Amino acid sequence: MENKTLSPALLTYGGAEKSSFDMTLEEFNIAAKSILRRAKEKAFYKGLPVYYGKNGKVIAEYADGHTEIVG
Repeated sequence: MENKTLSPALLTYGGAEKSSFDMTLEEFNIAAKSILRRAKEKAFYKGLPVYYGKNGKVIAEYADGHTEIVG
């Protein structure tokens, strides 16, 4: 197996300007919440649900707040 170097992920979608490797836990949590909020806004604006996993199930969340188990 070849040796690969990890490059730091910049959380630019959520507005973070520093590497995720250089963030404190509080900064990381703030960036993560911002990313989730923006992703929901974009999906809901387009009339699409947001999908996520919870307790081994796939959940679809819709703009009106209702959720469905889809998998």
